Formats: sequence, C-alpha cells, structure tokens
Amino acid sequence: MGQSFVCMIVAAWAAFASAPASASALPMTDGKYDVGVVRSEFVDLSRRLDAADPASGPRRLPAIVWYPAKGRAVGGAAYMEGDAATITLPAIARNFKYAVEDLHALTVTRMNVRPGATPARQSQGFPVVVFSHGFFLYPEQNSVLASRLASHGYIVVSIAHPGDVADVRLEDGSVAATKLAGLGDDPRFADALKALSGGKDLTTVRDALPVYAESFPATRLGRSFAEWRDDTLAVAKAIVDKKEPQKLRGVLTAADRSRLAFAGMSFGGATSGTTCKLVDACRAAVNLDGQNFDPDLFDRPVGRPFLLLLSDWARYSLFDGQPRDADFSPNDLAYESWNKTGQDRDVLRVRLEGIRHMGFTDLVALLEGPKRVERVGDIAGDEALSAIGDVVLAFLDAHVRDGKVENIDRAIERHPALERHEPTRLQRWVGESHQH
Repeated sequence: MGQSFVCMIVAAWAAFASAPASASALPMTDGKYDVGVVRSEFVDLSRRLDAADPASGPRRLPAIVWYPAKGRAVGGAAYMEGDAATITLPAIARNFKYAVEDLHALTVTRMNVRPGATPARQSQGFPVVVFSHGFFLYPEQNSVLASRLASHGYIVVSIAHPGDVADVRLEDGSVAATKLAGLGDDPRFADALKALSGGKDLTTVRDALPVYAESFPATRLGRSFAEWRDDTLAVAKAIVDKKEPQKLRGVLTAADRSRLAFAGMSFGGATSGTTCKLVDACRAAVNLDGQNFDPDLFDRPVGRPFLLLLSDWARYSLFDGQPRDADFSPNDLAYESWNKTGQDRDVLRVRLEGIRHMGFTDLVALLEGPKRVERVGDIAGDEALSAIGDVVLAFLDAHVRDGKVENIDRAIERHPALERHEPTRLQRWVGESHQH
C-alpha cells in the first residue's frame, strides 16, 4: 500500500475539530457503582518494545483501568491530566496537524471517577473488558463508555499500543513516541483493499482475497495488526493467569477471569474480533467502526457474539470509492461465512445515522466549532454517546453475563438513529452464484 493510501486511512480515522474554550459536559454514569480509575503497565518479556530495535527492551503496554468502586464519587478527575495532558495531548495535535488549543476541552473537562478508589466486590466477580484505542489515537478516547460500563459492574482495561498510539510515558520514565515513518508497503495491497471495499461483485472480491492475504503482512498496517493482536493476547493471558501488574492486583482480585470481552474503536475494534476468537475466556467482542483487516476473518465466523457498530457510510464513507448504498458495507465480507451471511444472530450489525468515524470517541461531545459536522458528523454528542453506551452495555450484559437478549432490541429501539444493517448485497451475490 502506498504512503498516500495509508495517510488516507489515518486521516479518515482522525478528523478532529476545534474544541470549545470552556469545559464540556460529558454524560454521567448511570450504574449502581461508583467508578474508580488507576493507571498501570503490562510487560510482555517475550517481545521487544520496538520489534525493529533489539535494544528497545521488553514490550510495555501502558493501561488505564476503570472499575466498580465503593462509595460515591466526590469531585471527580480531569478527563486528561498529568503526562496524558503534557505528553499525549500535544502528540495528538502533532500527529494530525492540529493546534494544541484545539484540544483544550480534553484537559478542562471533568468526569465523575475517583483515582485509586477502593474496589467494590461481588460474589461472582466482575467481567473484564480489554479495550484498544484507534490508530495514532489515545487510550482515554472512550472514557465515557468505559466509566459507564464500570458503573454497571465491568472492569475495563484500556491498553496503549506503543508506536501506534500518541506519545505515551512508560513506567521506566521513557516516552514511547508515535512511529510516523515507515509507511512503505507492498503496492498490491492498495488495489486489493480497494476491490474488497468497492462492492462491485463476488468475483472481484474472491479474486482480491488471496492477493490481500499475501500482501497484507508486508504493510505498515499488517505489521501493526500482528503487534496489536499479540498485545491484547498478552494482556488477556496475564489477566487469566493472575499475573497482572502489582498495581492492578486489588482491582482484578474482584474480577471474574473466566468472563472476558474484547472491544475497541477503529483499528482497535478490528483487533477485538481477531483476539476474541483466539482466547478461550472471551465471551463476546465489540467493534466500534473498525474495518476488518484480518485475512482469516473474511468469509469466516468469529465464533463468538460480535457487535459491529458502524458509522453512517451512506453519508460519510470511510474509504475512497466505498459505495454509499445502504445495502453494502465492506465489513459485510467479514465475521461470517458468506454462505450463511445474515443468518448468525450472534453477529449484530448496527448503523448509527448521522455519525462519522471519529464520532465513536468522546470527541463527539468534546468538539464544537464550524467544522464539527465535517469531523464527527451532525449527531448530537449526548445522543451519540448514549446510543453507543446503551447498545454496548445491553450486548455485553446479554452475552457476557447471560442476560436477556431482548434488551439489545430495546436499546436499539430507544434510539431512532440506530438501524440494524442486513448484508443484503452479499446475500444477493451468494444467491446468484448458487444459481450458476
């Protein structure tokens, strides 16, 4: 894939707008638990921090953890503070060519969470959600969703993927910077991905898949995909094997380590399906508008309940040349066998009307100004965060906690902007191929 194509993907994933000068209000949590938050770091001794640098030391994965806590919140905490505000935030501005002041609201907005609060306990333990940010973005980017899940009895572990995250301070004092260089790719990849996202016909897709699978590992995205997969696998193994960092012992003592879920936004969302399939303890996965890149998930099932929340591609397509017809999303080609597409009730595809890709982060509520629609869509911030939170919570409750599946339907029905997506174009293609 050429450098211009990578830049197109990254730009599509990171279209911020100017932030307001005063603090923005984020939705309050609505569960029965107070919410605590703690920062820590997982270490994978089997891999290097930078795969290309033998002297970089072990792979370190900074983590932010939201969890059910005792008591009630008083005062709260800043959305971003400390190293996140002084190191990560300027890096976001640098990565996407923003003025630092455009991100002002991220440092002045407060949330009703308590750093270091005493963890709550319940007899059956709290399920764990491992969350991954978007490419070149930051681990706090879905704090509203994470804190809401924590208030309803989930432990949410959001990890940073060094090299592909905005600059982040590691526990040894060093800073892992975003690797902006090295975008040279196998040139066949761009054409293969264009064929997969173009929605032309099943023959074109079938011809493109082997080229895609062969060329993908030699691209920047392919190398990152392997790192992110192994990052999330390492974190899951540490949690399941009770080898989490010391700082998280008190929190994860309250975890039900047999009930994991993986979730993420954009590239992190795409990673969630891959990792969930590989982890026995994973009960479900959530993908917030991430295009599948895993060659092994095209025309194949995830094998676990899978929620795919999609941006409004009929108005705001993510890829150049992507059809804006409501009957086809490039992700229709993934997560199910084509011969059975649309038949697996555990795979839920939902489009959120009026939202762009970056609206699936807290920035949908934090950003204002004349370019807001151009950046995050015309959906109201409160409505976007409420719709996303309602569906994700209902989905996890149903499939991780064995709750009522019908509550997912009720969550969708509460939000007129949410619409179930059926992959009807692919179904038609498959039907026509069988006729021949």
